Amino acid sequence: MRGLRYRTGLDARTGQPLRGWPHVVQSLETIWSTRLGKRVMRLGFGSELFSRLGEDITPALALQLYTDLTVAAHTWEPEYRITSMQLVNLTSAGALGLRHSGTYYPEGRFGIYDHPQSVEAAIPLMLLRSSEGASA
Repeated sequence: MRGLRYRTGLDARTGQPLRGWPHVVQSLETIWSTRLGKRVMRLGFGSELFSRLGEDITPALALQLYTDLTVAAHTWEPEYRITSMQLVNLTSAGALGLRHSGTYYPEGRFGIYDHPQSVEAAIPLMLLRSSEGASA
């Protein structure tokens, strides 16, 4: 029996090595913070998140955000499938965040969906906004 081949990389903020689920979380932050049409040779990479955040958040807008972010994640992140997502207050000052959970497949990039793991994460949307310029 062979060991799992976890994807590895570097943390964009600290330069420290990332492996496994933390690498996927960083990948999602990059996907969601990149506006569509901003990556040369990958014009379809990214999401519509920031084109929608200037509007009042209504149930219809929240549903559209969930749809946009789920489609972007499922298109560009083969190791993760979202099962739930919600907008949440992450601080007492009311900073908006995104909590999501789903199934992480360590070897999904190879088309191998054995060894599923239930995972969840919460990302402050301001964190995504601050990294927006760096991902263009």
